[in-house]
Amino acid sequence: MKIKEQDLKNISLLSKIKIDEETSNSLIKDLESILTMVNKMDELDTTKINPLTHPIENTQTMREDIEKKDFEREKLQELSKEKDSGFYLTPKVIE
Repeated sequence: MKIKEQDLKNISLLSKIKIDEETSNSLIKDLESILTMVNKMDELDTTKINPLTHPIENTQTMREDIEKKDFEREKLQELSKEKDSGFYLTPKVIE
């Protein structure tokens, strides 16, 4: 597949990447090479190949959801400078 100079300018504009005139010719050749490879891949018969969502078939191991009390709220509240009705009071951040 041939890439025109205008195609490269459009790619440059959309990707917001400045492409110099010096490198545009080599970049066009590289992109054409990539498209040629993709076209060759389209010719492959993939009818007997199952679709793949991820190359590694790992499942996420989940821990049991067990309630446990790791801290005592009252002790933590004692460490706070300012508190009111069980809530921590902090300086205003957004004005």
